Amino acid sequence: MNVLPSLILIGLLVAVGLPLYLLDRRSRARRGVPDDESEVVQPQEACNDDCCAANAVCPSEKLLQATMEPATYFDDEELDNFRGRDADGYTPDEEEQWRDVLYTLRHDELLSWERSIKKRGIVMPTAIHDELIMLHNEPQPTKDTE
Repeated sequence: MNVLPSLILIGLLVAVGLPLYLLDRRSRARRGVPDDESEVVQPQEACNDDCCAANAVCPSEKLLQATMEPATYFDDEELDNFRGRDADGYTPDEEEQWRDVLYTLRHDELLSWERSIKKRGIVMPTAIHDELIMLHNEPQPTKDTE
């Protein structure tokens, strides 16, 4: 059996591994990290989102800010009375109260209104949520077609 290929492979591994090991030790010594400790990664102030360079504010930062902001009211304070209700526990008259608010919103307010409802701890009736999705998915006329 020929052992020459195995010796060549071991030699290549040593030839590549030894310089990499020495470079790692040298860089750790420069940073003051002892050999027996793994390096602790410090949290960065910079955004880690992939598209950060294209945005003034990171998308993950926007989400965090949105969760910390107080709920916005859309002239719908009466809906706070439904806090603690199940989505399927509304009467037809109560669903109509929801519709009175839903159909007064502009298209660009729909998602903000839904977020506001959630922040206030209110569960939207199933039928109203379906209508909200339908309204949001409807194509909006552009300025050219108006």
